[in-house]
Amino acid sequence: MLNEKMMRVGEKPVLRHILQFFDGNYYPLIYAVLVLVCSFAGFELALFAVTAAIILFTTLFSKDTKSLIVPLVLVVYGMSQRHTPQPPFSSDYLNRPYFLITTGCLLALVFAATIFRMIAYKGQGNVFKTRTKARWGLFAMGAVLVLNGVFYSGYTIANLICGIAIALSFVYFYIYFYNTMEWKKDTAQYVARILVIACAVILIQLADIFLFDGAVKDGSIDKSALVLGWGMSNNIGGMLAMFMPACFYLAYKDKFGIFYYIFGFVVFGGVVLTLSRTSVLVGAAALLACMILLSIKGRHVRFVRVFNLVCVAAAVILCIVFADKLGQIFRHYIERGMDDSGRWEIWESGVKNFLRAPIFGVGFCTPIAPDWSYHIENWIFPDMYHNTYVQMLACCGIFGVAAYTFHIVQGLILVFKKPTAERLFFFFVIAVLSVMSMADNHLFHIFPTLVYSMLIALCEKNSESVQDKKEVAKHEECERSPQDSGVCS
Repeated sequence: MLNEKMMRVGEKPVLRHILQFFDGNYYPLIYAVLVLVCSFAGFELALFAVTAAIILFTTLFSKDTKSLIVPLVLVVYGMSQRHTPQPPFSSDYLNRPYFLITTGCLLALVFAATIFRMIAYKGQGNVFKTRTKARWGLFAMGAVLVLNGVFYSGYTIANLICGIAIALSFVYFYIYFYNTMEWKKDTAQYVARILVIACAVILIQLADIFLFDGAVKDGSIDKSALVLGWGMSNNIGGMLAMFMPACFYLAYKDKFGIFYYIFGFVVFGGVVLTLSRTSVLVGAAALLACMILLSIKGRHVRFVRVFNLVCVAAAVILCIVFADKLGQIFRHYIERGMDDSGRWEIWESGVKNFLRAPIFGVGFCTPIAPDWSYHIENWIFPDMYHNTYVQMLACCGIFGVAAYTFHIVQGLILVFKKPTAERLFFFFVIAVLSVMSMADNHLFHIFPTLVYSMLIALCEKNSESVQDKKEVAKHEECERSPQDSGVCS
């Protein structure tokens, strides 16, 4: 068999040591450093080439595919600020033919390698044959996303391309990781560390803006200055809030959990600095939930309780003593308050578009309203509705709303039927992303959705692992007590 030959090649001493490195804990750290260097130096194509080479090598020779999670989470943060199309940089770099062709070729190689892995290797599962808990909801989502706007009079090929890209981001890595990845007792901690590393990368990039790009003007944070190569202030705050639960999962599981717990508050501080109101509100709710949970159960309950009290007291004192200064620094929050930033008008336009094509919607590439746009320079995505349900309603019609609801129900059953700490951790990350996406654009922006898709696959693997352990325990008990029909039935 071809896969057996590939595995034998991977057992050669030199290759074995290389594969051990990619399966180890130093690889994510070194890759993160590479991402940071490339983001500051503008070496995106070099990062993409190295990433593609790593993925090709590990996909072909590694017994496990967990190493792919590292670039899946981190590669987007290698996009350089100097090459963003957003003002004040306004670069056309991402639209240049050589960049598009090179990136497209590398992406095609990676896609081909992952397809080969699923076909040639026996793998760890088969999502099409196993009765997984979330597949039909995700497959339904994928189908309606591809069919977005299909019966609408203004349908174009752009709708199909955009729908396929978003559908793949929801479905593909769910299939890939379920089929190829091996669940181990430390898998969730491995993933959590990668998300924590992602937080560190983003915080360093955010610090660079504050230190060198004039993010503070006249004593106040300038939201328009918070621009990175991969996103603006709301994107930055959203990703920090999304990954923040990883800090608290490691605080629960790791012997160095105290440091992860403290870092979780640092990450939330980063969210606050982005002036992203949705991210702050949702992140604060997640932070409060983690504070309560870890003060009840965990390895460091006493520390958590003391630290929580100190943080609350310090926050109150700071707000009283430095009220004027904080009000000046975070003037944006005071001025905007609960203003909806035009979201109600956007949502009303979404409902109107739904009524124009109620079956499969008007598609992703139909303007939200005639002759209206956000006027945001963006090289990939069309304008979005700042609400997942309105997005599905307007772009994919009643079938889109039904598919998304079905997907949510299946996901909740997967997480909360005999829950584990691992699935609750994955749920927190997914939930933060999903709730933020009810007032912002995150879930349809491909890269967050890739993580979303991967985490659902890991929920499936964890659920099956728990069930397998119970069946093994039952079998062992049956062997010890063969006469006990209640155990062996």
